[in-house]
Amino acid sequence: MQGGIVEKRIPEPSRVIVIGGGPVGLVTALLLADAGVATTVVERALAPGDLPRAISLQDESFRVFEQLGIADALKSESLLDTGSRYFGLNGRLLAEAKPSPSRLGHPAKTQFDQPILEQLLFDRAVEHPGVTLLLGTEATAITHDVNGVTVHVTERGVTRQLSAEWLVGADGGRSFTRSALGIRLDGSTQTQRWIVVDLLNERAQHEPFAEFHCDGKRPYVLVPGVNGRLRIEFMLFDHEDPDEMTTPTNIRNLLVPAFRNKLLPGDVRRAAVYVAHQRVAHNYRSGRAFLVGDAAHLMPPFAGQGLNAGVRDAANLAWKLIEAIKGGASERLLDSYEIERRAHGAKMVKISRRVGAVVMATNPLATQTRDAVVRLVNLVPSARRYLANMRFITPPDYSAGVAVLPGDGPKFAGVQIGRALSQPTVTDVDGNRAGLDTYLGRGWALIGVGINPEKASAYWNGIDATRIHLLPPGVAPQKSAAGAEVIDLAETAAALTGATGGEPVFIAVRPDRYVAAVFAASDEQRVVEELRNFIDDRAREARSPQLDSSERRDVA
Repeated sequence: MQGGIVEKRIPEPSRVIVIGGGPVGLVTALLLADAGVATTVVERALAPGDLPRAISLQDESFRVFEQLGIADALKSESLLDTGSRYFGLNGRLLAEAKPSPSRLGHPAKTQFDQPILEQLLFDRAVEHPGVTLLLGTEATAITHDVNGVTVHVTERGVTRQLSAEWLVGADGGRSFTRSALGIRLDGSTQTQRWIVVDLLNERAQHEPFAEFHCDGKRPYVLVPGVNGRLRIEFMLFDHEDPDEMTTPTNIRNLLVPAFRNKLLPGDVRRAAVYVAHQRVAHNYRSGRAFLVGDAAHLMPPFAGQGLNAGVRDAANLAWKLIEAIKGGASERLLDSYEIERRAHGAKMVKISRRVGAVVMATNPLATQTRDAVVRLVNLVPSARRYLANMRFITPPDYSAGVAVLPGDGPKFAGVQIGRALSQPTVTDVDGNRAGLDTYLGRGWALIGVGINPEKASAYWNGIDATRIHLLPPGVAPQKSAAGAEVIDLAETAAALTGATGGEPVFIAVRPDRYVAAVFAASDEQRVVEELRNFIDDRAREARSPQLDSSERRDVA
């Protein structure tokens, strides 16, 4: 890098252009590039972001980061397995919430540092032969038709055109892409403003909980990190000027002596005011262009869902664009991105707004009523568990998208269609132990539970699905016969093998680790025909090869 600009040879025209090189844009680009899809990232900044913004990650985001090879490095700089505590009037604890233990192989909730994440993603993108980073470059116009997209970009006063088959807008809440495509935002801007103060050199020991102090005076949120990092957010009142309230003197007045005995100049990493939004793009797709992350949805921060929703967007869209480039994708598959992601994004906006309403109450009657209601709810065991396990933050359900619902045969409630696949620990034929994702590969997978998928339909070969024979604990994996291309794995504790009621079943797993179908061998043809409405293996074969095998990074 010289002067903030990455010196990198510009390759042949990319298949996908991503506008926006923040976390969501880089996750999208890396998922595409790892599959052999040459991708160009257009970013106005000259270097990765160095300011903390998002602060909470869920297990599903770490699952994606594991696929990108950065999960362990990020975990080493994060506070793992955290929860939330809510305090009412007079500092009384109203509720303590912590997600149920994750079944995805990663901590359910983690406090992290966004600049560290951005640097890890940036470094990976710089090194990747399939990613072209155009830093200090601004998109100024977009045109698209049935054949592709053209983006006009300006760098150092020079304008040129970039062309590709597909476009992804990952350029944040003030998205140029969204505006250029004529996509409106539905929803409103929350009138309440908050001061965010990120501190360094914190010496006090904090338990692994975000603390929501809903005192009715000046509500505030305290979020601990690792290595002396601490975030405190204060509600800003209507009569207060944001510039005046973020002066060093007023920041000191907020923090000393309530939170620190003294405040040194190097202790404040950032002090800024944000206005929480609750808005969702009316459409996530316009022809060959798509929106992801804050370009698609803006939500209050109180439930910690903004970046997590963006990572889900990236993981959901990337594999569908890969399939389009391979030639097997139908319009129905591409339309499923909006069907699957917009509904859940809108739901997370509502949940974030509701949590914020609880935190921000200042009216004396409202705060007293809130505390009384929470105490009454805690008297009901089922309601208390609902709050304590943070079940109000519901995971995505993609059963209305790329999924095949059960037929007339037996139902298998232990593995839910449209939900994320569990990641149990497994043992392979060489005795190695790892999470199941290690063996699933980057594309589709067909898992046989109680049945070997060796003789399953040729459709699975046509969509490059990894075939796995999953065995219960205590059964030794066996080497497959020559040419069988089936991976034998045994669970170390019954998870998936204990979830099907003892019936032999197949589990079809999408590239984003969501379950597309659970079916008996007798129902396979119906499942294949329904999946062909989304991905046609015959169309794939007619158009192959479409990806540069030298750039594809397969998992052993």
